[in-house]
Amino acid sequence: MDKLFATADIAVSPHAQRQAWVVVAVALPSAVVGAFALASHAGADQALAAAALTACVICPASALVLLGFQRSAYPHARLGLCNMVTLLRGAAIAALAGLLAVPDALGALGYPLVALAAVILGLDGVDGWAARRTGLSSRFGARLDVETDVAFALVMAALAVAMAKVGPWFLLLGLLRPAFLIAGRVWPWLHAPLAPSQRRRVVAGVQMGGQVALLLPVLSAPLSYWLGAAILLVVLGSFLRDIQALRRQAGALA
Repeated sequence: MDKLFATADIAVSPHAQRQAWVVVAVALPSAVVGAFALASHAGADQALAAAALTACVICPASALVLLGFQRSAYPHARLGLCNMVTLLRGAAIAALAGLLAVPDALGALGYPLVALAAVILGLDGVDGWAARRTGLSSRFGARLDVETDVAFALVMAALAVAMAKVGPWFLLLGLLRPAFLIAGRVWPWLHAPLAPSQRRRVVAGVQMGGQVALLLPVLSAPLSYWLGAAILLVVLGSFLRDIQALRRQAGALA
């Protein structure tokens, strides 16, 4: 997330900063209460553990986002619906992460858990649409959206593993981008910009949609294992194609 927190060249609007603080102030307790409510609904004995884990996830994440917003060159006078939706989506993901503290109760959540994951997935298209419609697109908003998608992929992968839908190998799905960013510190050409790609958008949609489907109560092993392996292979293939394109691009500029 280094680019998200680049030092600003211009002052960020105080009004936009206040709006960001208000959204975070609403989202943080909502996520904690939501995780507790979901765990309690599932009959978990340690519902407070789910709330505590959510707090441990969302508090530092919120601090990083607010710091990044303050230091970024955010060019607009208001936060906008687009960034509000992304922040609220992040809070819902933190609530899902909190449920990892009560893995034995995950199966009891059934379709409400799938519905929440589907809503988070649906909102992923709302923030981009809102940014374009209102003219509030920004580098900060785009980076925040990407990192929220990464968090969603990792948390959903962890939930699928906790529910024995797939093996621990499925966590690789959520670790691909962090590994890619770390590798970029060794090979800087990996950080070069990529041209927009319809294939990349389709793969992202297939990945997140497939991860939601994995949580369906009607889907169990071995079918869930095969679906998880297929999703992982598709995403790995897309990453390899992008790496090859970046390598060719770096070679052409050398």
